[in-house]
Amino acid sequence: MRILQLHCDSIEYTPTKKEIKSAEDITPETKRLNEIVVAFVAMEQGDDSDTAKKAIGEIKASMEKVGCKKLLLYPYA
Repeated sequence: MRILQLHCDSIEYTPTKKEIKSAEDITPETKRLNEIVVAFVAMEQGDDSDTAKKAIGEIKASMEKVGCKKLLLYPYA
């Protein structure tokens, strides 16, 4: 698993389409989130639930360190 984690004052995004059928319906309007940690996550071959649990623990620890309570997970690659 690869993770690029950023502590941001704000982030904006505009959903354009559903990437998978099971995703919720979208409205194509720009969303803005303030004081947030953004984690761009890429799964790799061999990753399992233990890998995910370790990543969750590391993200949670860093969020506590910077005092941020909001997280945006963004799958990529």
